[in-house]
Amino acid sequence: MRSVPARGLAWVRAGFGLGVLLLVAQLAEVVPAFQSWVDAHPWFDNIVQDGLYGLAALLVLGRALLVRQDRGAWLLMAAGLGSYAAGTIYWWAFLVKLDPPPFPSPADVMWLGYYPFAYAAVVRLLRARRSGISAATWLDGLIASACAAAYASVMFLTGFGVGSGTLWSAIVSVAYPAADIVLAGVLLGAWALSGWRTERMWILLLAGMGINSAANGLHMYETAIGVSLPGAWTDLLWTVALAVIAAAAWQRPRPEADRRPERALVGVALPAVLACASMALLLYGSLRDVVPPRVSSMLAGAAIMAAIVRMVLTVRAVEGLADALRLARTDDLTQLSNRRGFLESLDRFLEDRDPAAPMAVAIIDLDRFKEINDSFGHHVGDTLLQLVAKRLTHAVGHAGVLARLGGDEFGMILPQSDPEAAREMADRVLDALRRPFDLGQLDLHADASIGLAVFPEQGTDRSALMRHADSAMYLAKGEHSGVEVATGGADDDTARQRLTTLEELRAGLDRGELTLHYQPQLLVADGTVAGVEALVRWNHPTRGLVFPDQFLPLAEHAGLMGRLTCEVVEIALAQCRAWRDQGLFLTVAVNLSASNLQDTSLPAYVADALARHGVPPEALHLEVTEEVLMRDAERATAILTQLREMGIRLAVDDYGTGYSSLAYLHALPLDDLKLDRAFVAHCDTDPRSAAIVKSTVELAHNLGMRMIAEGVEDQAALDRLDEWGCDLVQGYHLSRPQPPERLTEWLLNRLVPVRTAS
Repeated sequence: MRSVPARGLAWVRAGFGLGVLLLVAQLAEVVPAFQSWVDAHPWFDNIVQDGLYGLAALLVLGRALLVRQDRGAWLLMAAGLGSYAAGTIYWWAFLVKLDPPPFPSPADVMWLGYYPFAYAAVVRLLRARRSGISAATWLDGLIASACAAAYASVMFLTGFGVGSGTLWSAIVSVAYPAADIVLAGVLLGAWALSGWRTERMWILLLAGMGINSAANGLHMYETAIGVSLPGAWTDLLWTVALAVIAAAAWQRPRPEADRRPERALVGVALPAVLACASMALLLYGSLRDVVPPRVSSMLAGAAIMAAIVRMVLTVRAVEGLADALRLARTDDLTQLSNRRGFLESLDRFLEDRDPAAPMAVAIIDLDRFKEINDSFGHHVGDTLLQLVAKRLTHAVGHAGVLARLGGDEFGMILPQSDPEAAREMADRVLDALRRPFDLGQLDLHADASIGLAVFPEQGTDRSALMRHADSAMYLAKGEHSGVEVATGGADDDTARQRLTTLEELRAGLDRGELTLHYQPQLLVADGTVAGVEALVRWNHPTRGLVFPDQFLPLAEHAGLMGRLTCEVVEIALAQCRAWRDQGLFLTVAVNLSASNLQDTSLPAYVADALARHGVPPEALHLEVTEEVLMRDAERATAILTQLREMGIRLAVDDYGTGYSSLAYLHALPLDDLKLDRAFVAHCDTDPRSAAIVKSTVELAHNLGMRMIAEGVEDQAALDRLDEWGCDLVQGYHLSRPQPPERLTEWLLNRLVPVRTAS
């Protein structure tokens, strides 16, 4: 074993080498040509047998002392073998020359001492390998131990008589077969309780102890009939048994994964074989008119009864397994197949079909489902998915296989459809989905985007068909066309690139690849840098710095914006804390998305993040777009109100480019207006832009809000904004967005003052 010191391993190898020589010597004793020499030199047999018994005990003791694993079990086994060896040595040294040898004697006490240590060692090994045992495993143990004990009792008790000796001789005479019967039951029962382990250590240990019990039975048989087998075969079996036990102690355990197939086969076959063996024992007695000992009949009957109960449990387990397999391929919500069942069905269709016969695969994705889910709650969304599944089932009928692939995405296999027939089925599905869904208190209209891929044009394997169908679905969603058939052209490549980017973004979030750049905001009245806006970037491992317009729309569509925003808030607040520790008391502005304002847990999360980073609420500004506010103004208002009550300032970003409405400016709890760069950039040269900027500044002030101008490119624009009373500005004239380490240096070295603790 690897954990054994080199010096210890050398002694172990020497011990096994000596053991092999002694075994060869004892094997020679059963050769007729050598027996006359052994009879003339009895000391040879004594030395060989005593040496083997003592050496086996020492090798097992060495295993316990040199290797920590299972040390307690092997110490017990070494004690048992030591007791056995002591009894043998005592017999050859003091009793063998007496005629007749006394019975019982101290040697019997030492031989019988082997059994309790052996029982305890097997139990310790079992406990180390099984932390929990099921009812079926307990029954396997009962079947195995009862069957083994039944046959052992037949072998040891048939024709057994106590004789006319003393009480102690009778007790000792009974003790040997009783101990071997118990040992037989313990051995096979422990094997069953271990899960029918087939590792070499376990098999060798059971074999060695079993051979020892068989040798005891053979010796009792010889004693009962008054005849000894020629060639000292019984002595050889005893020493072989001890050698096998010593070898078992030094086996290296196999990994659990390597044993599973074997144990599954053994665990199914052996309980049945043992039950049949118990039945055969009873049938043999009845057919041959031989009455086995009552103990044997009771043990065999117990094994059969346990086997009947085990069969009932097995039937139930098989039924449970069938249910589990079905559930593993069934979507809980809609009762359609799930993704796993869908892919397995697709594989079967591809394997069994004519290579020239057409087949279509479709991916169906509901449009605006996330908005429905966010606006009306998950209960309404789940109910809608169930109704959609029923509509799809009715529309497709027996013409195809349906599945819910996850979220609001469904799959459809059309085994006998060419492109034209597949398109007709897709149109039928769309017509079915476009009828309003009755959800009790309201009627909802749901639309969908469907992508089709046809076998063999778009692929002959599952991966290619699913990829092209997914690409076509994204194209249909982007074009608002309802149904698209994959062509394998540039559109498919674009959709595939979107999917690749999305998966890379998921991995990037796990690896912490998001980073923030910060653009300063200048307080126009006193020229102070009052705060910064946090702008997210994706530090892609191969593409470099990726700007938000290339991944934020994908994140919003895939439902990743909540997680992404939380990551941005964490990074921004950590940087804000770092600046405050340097004496730079800056505010930091973070943008919120549409999905963020549907998440009722957002205020609690922001409050927790502020507390964890030690940043006061007034240092965090949150920005939302007009489009976000118009989607679900009621819920957005409730969430924004909670955030504002915490002391966080709120701003409308890109004002003037969306659904600019005085109604939401009046109703929503807003603090700042951020005028879009499209108006600010030309305010010093274009009279219309100047009028819009000037009137917007007045509107903001009349509503009690601050005005923040984006896109200030030159000093002339800054002067005009100062003239009109604009509160804050940001743009390239002041600074481009910069990573935090460069911006910190810029802030500390710039002549423009920065808001500090003083």
